[in-house]
Amino acid sequence: MAEIPKIIHQIWSGIDEPLPAHFKELGETWKRDYPEWEYEFWDNDRMNQFIQDFYPQYQEAYNKFPHNIQRWDAVRYLILDKMGGIYVDFDYESIKPLNEVLKEKTCCFASEPIEHLAIFERNTYINNALMASAPEHPFMNEIIQKVFVLEIKNQKYTDKMEEVLNTTGPIMLSNLLEQSKCKNEVFILPANQVSPFSKMDARRFLSGSYDENFEEYLENRLEEAFAIHYFIGAWT
Repeated sequence: MAEIPKIIHQIWSGIDEPLPAHFKELGETWKRDYPEWEYEFWDNDRMNQFIQDFYPQYQEAYNKFPHNIQRWDAVRYLILDKMGGIYVDFDYESIKPLNEVLKEKTCCFASEPIEHLAIFERNTYINNALMASAPEHPFMNEIIQKVFVLEIKNQKYTDKMEEVLNTTGPIMLSNLLEQSKCKNEVFILPANQVSPFSKMDARRFLSGSYDENFEEYLENRLEEAFAIHYFIGAWT
């Protein structure tokens, strides 16, 4: 299996609004910390052309997703399958490069913080906000088959969040990994390295309404961090 290529991918469709300044600023931290890596920005036109050029067999299913975020979820798996590299959401800040962590790995997913595992009553809960993969990794292929081919079409959801999490997002990924034939080939990046803050921690930090004790608490959680996920979730 090939190594993870030195490419960073980020997606912002541009359909509803241009990339906000705060997300652009966070995106720049990845360019800063990975100066030798290629940086690939994907807008809606580029994503559509990519599907048409390389995965036309999935174009109909891609267009039929009821929510745009499902398309943005799904296409990131295809991008990593074809090109490899790191995919990272725009609500992620790089603190220092993951090069040493990724060495000799072929497929990596970020663990959610322990607080989130407790909410979902899970021992393992990964997300698709930060992923790294070699091209054509077997687990990425399993994800693509699940998302585009095997997904139960008659399943009905009344809640958008529930639908996204279960069809293209973290719950789907976590369930699939538990059952995967190649789960031993997938490395879970520990939360203290890539998700040091919980969603509530991040919201409190971003609001600016905290005291010295909370600031010290956050600094302690950053001791081993390579990146921070702020869980802004623009799609919600």
